[in-house]
Amino acid sequence: MFALEKIKKARTGLVLDAPFWGALSCRLKLVEDASCETAWTDGKTIGYNPAHIDELTLQQVKGLLGHETAHCAFQHH
Repeated sequence: MFALEKIKKARTGLVLDAPFWGALSCRLKLVEDASCETAWTDGKTIGYNPAHIDELTLQQVKGLLGHETAHCAFQHH
């Protein structure tokens, strides 16, 4: 599965399993960034390394999206 497809599938799962975090994550733009090790956010974007995403399970990607979304929600950016 390609990284972006996996992220979109995980985002859908997040909407269904945790609607608050899923709704927030849908407002963030997704950007492929092979220069980062894992993932990052600037409050408007979630950047991700596709090679890292490919190594994770769908459940782990869902957790990563929730984690990055929480950074935005708590204004850690």
